[in-house]
Amino acid sequence: MIHNDINYHHLIGKVHSVSDVDELSNILEELKEYPTNNQLEKLFKSYIDDESPLIRCIAFEGLAKSEFKDTEIAQKAIEHLNDEDIVVMSCIELLAEYEYLEAVPYIKNLLRHLDAGVRCTAAEALGDMNCKAQLMDIVQTNKVEVNDLAKVGQRYGIYLLSNESDEIFALNRLIELLYSSNMTASYRVMNNLIAVLNERNRPLIFMAFQEKLKEKNITGFKTELEDNLKALKGS
Repeated sequence: MIHNDINYHHLIGKVHSVSDVDELSNILEELKEYPTNNQLEKLFKSYIDDESPLIRCIAFEGLAKSEFKDTEIAQKAIEHLNDEDIVVMSCIELLAEYEYLEAVPYIKNLLRHLDAGVRCTAAEALGDMNCKAQLMDIVQTNKVEVNDLAKVGQRYGIYLLSNESDEIFALNRLIELLYSSNMTASYRVMNNLIAVLNERNRPLIFMAFQEKLKEKNITGFKTELEDNLKALKGS
């Protein structure tokens, strides 16, 4: 998508004249699909303290895609780590994308957050940021975790932070959750497995996707799973 197309200019022209939250969120979601230029960065910045949690969430998601990792924005994201859950998750993802290591102690504290999605996202972020010092904290939280979605993030983080000798065991623990009855958790596992795909683990992930396709109740993301399996076959 490019910034000189008609739709982009239409959305930019319309965004400040909209007061309905649903309509505004739809516009911002569309604009989020464009590469973040200076105009969009300023736009998203103007919404990070909006009264609507949904708008704040989308604003931080848009800023996470920015090529310039603004420390001021990272600090604002830290300030919003006690916000509504959807905002907290978007801020964690931004901080991980920025590789903003000053945020690690704050993200670590969220490993025991009340919301499973936040716990999941926090553990994923610590893995993505290569915070090996936090590995045992994630392992300990995973031992007592009861929610499959949170377990996904924890086991993803454990896999990324494990020594090479422990990688296969850690990957198998993540793959176990691909067969969870929690569809959100199962879908997230699929995406996480694609994210960590490499030559060493390709056969294991390929086999896991094949097994998952044998299930009868995966209509929610069967097409994506099939597409991923075809991509694995072709690569």
